[in-house]
Amino acid sequence: MRMKKLSSTIGLCVATVLAGSACLDLEVQNLNAPDRERAIQTPGDVEALVSGGFQTWENVTQGFYPGSVMSCVADSHSSSWGNFGMRDNCSEPRVAWNNDASYGSNAVARYPWQQSYLSLAGVRDGLLAIEGGLRIQEGPGEPDNTDRLVLFGKFIQALNFSNLAVIYDQAFLVTEAVTADELGMLEPVPSDQVWAKAEELYAEVIQGAERGGFTIPSAWHGFSGDWDGPRLAEVARGMRTRYRTQMPRTPAERQALNWSAILADAQMGLSEPYGCVREAGGNWCIHQPKRYNAWFTGWTRKDNREIGPSDASGNYQQWISAPLDQRTPFDLDTDDVRIAPVGPCPFASSARCGKYHRYMGNSPFPADRGIYHYSNYIDWRWAYTWYEHRYETFWPDLVEKELEFIAAEANYNLGNMAAAMETVNKWRANGELPPFTDVNGVAPGGDRCVPKNNDGSCGDLWAALKYEKRIELFLYGMGTAYFDDRGWGDLVQHSWMQLPIPGIELDLLLMEIYTFGGPGGASSAPDILDDVTPAGLRNKARIFEMWRKAAQNADDETIERRR
Repeated sequence: MRMKKLSSTIGLCVATVLAGSACLDLEVQNLNAPDRERAIQTPGDVEALVSGGFQTWENVTQGFYPGSVMSCVADSHSSSWGNFGMRDNCSEPRVAWNNDASYGSNAVARYPWQQSYLSLAGVRDGLLAIEGGLRIQEGPGEPDNTDRLVLFGKFIQALNFSNLAVIYDQAFLVTEAVTADELGMLEPVPSDQVWAKAEELYAEVIQGAERGGFTIPSAWHGFSGDWDGPRLAEVARGMRTRYRTQMPRTPAERQALNWSAILADAQMGLSEPYGCVREAGGNWCIHQPKRYNAWFTGWTRKDNREIGPSDASGNYQQWISAPLDQRTPFDLDTDDVRIAPVGPCPFASSARCGKYHRYMGNSPFPADRGIYHYSNYIDWRWAYTWYEHRYETFWPDLVEKELEFIAAEANYNLGNMAAAMETVNKWRANGELPPFTDVNGVAPGGDRCVPKNNDGSCGDLWAALKYEKRIELFLYGMGTAYFDDRGWGDLVQHSWMQLPIPGIELDLLLMEIYTFGGPGGASSAPDILDDVTPAGLRNKARIFEMWRKAAQNADDETIERRR
């Protein structure tokens, strides 16, 4: 189908960072807005335009959209409030994503799309100015920072293409290599091609950064100190590792990843956490999901599906097997000290609380929206950002333990079960849970084992690895639980497994509206999570055993070739 020009749609904006102008349809003359050539004449203009794209990417990864709704679609937190699209998309039975341009929560799909292209537009314009001969140099004899800015611009491009690849089924590849004439007639490409472009850019950034010889200013990337080349390289490598595991839409795609390459990157680790610092008086650093989807008591509750596997009372198994209208909140009896009740509460001492999850009692949601949303627990780990710092603190995003869990999954898939078990046991110790001693066994503890399966049996090492990652990484990065559940096959039946090009953009492109999820819909999660019948459990065990044997055979063949 023929498409309308993309100028107004994908956000090729005029002097976005410098002049603060909106995305314009370049087919309509706007006499109040400067053209690109006049807006980026100086090195300072171009530096601001390119580097400002990082903040725009950050707006997506740590803003309300799409992270808030992804967290509850993954049943990491529960809420039936209409904000951020939670009520429509996190209620059960799941429905298809509403891709109508007039949908009240269309920002879930629209915002990350438009912000990604806003960021890419600024980088493209800046890099074109540099290709045209502009040098990032304050004056004769001053340092020439052109190469530094180009490399950082490539990093921003990689990050934005990563978001587009993991969120949407298709997107446009907008870079400085696309001419003005080509820009108007671009066609969207599938998500795997978008990711391939991101991978290409990550490799270029890592190679250039490892050569060093430059400093990335702190204000460009989150006020947490200047970066040298090796620091940029390790953050880029860490982001590539995270996004690689988030790309798959199905368990088969996740299992088919190049786990050896992922393991190599993950094991290189981080010298310190990546995140941003909100300074006194405020700046652009703030992580909205950590504020509103965790400890704000009137907004959310911890979903029973995430913490229920720690329960030794049988209440969770009764809850998960009951019809939706009979799923009433329950108290947990657990030996996992990360979950209430244990120890003194650091703030409101009237509540019982654990290391991470505090007991709150009644849920604030309307009963007519589904009592299955109710939970007696709330995550409290991010409350310190307000109570101790009034938000003026470091907000972590990518941290070492996330790479440890990715390495553990890689080891598991590569057949190195002992290494996977070592990581699982490390984090089980944080919950004061007994360690696994047999890679082929189940969680120790007898009737009080953690985690339990939906049928009440003790979970194996794989179940424990998933449980530990979900408990430990709540709301660090955007949609972590959602992307994991998607790749593990654990999303609730009929959940959408990716988003389409936003309806408002499809209208502008003269393309038909399409969508995902819902009963019978494309890219709709199959009925895996809730099938706890004996036949369903046997089928899942059979499929898992087939895959495990195939992985072992592949590993044996690799060893044989190396002998």
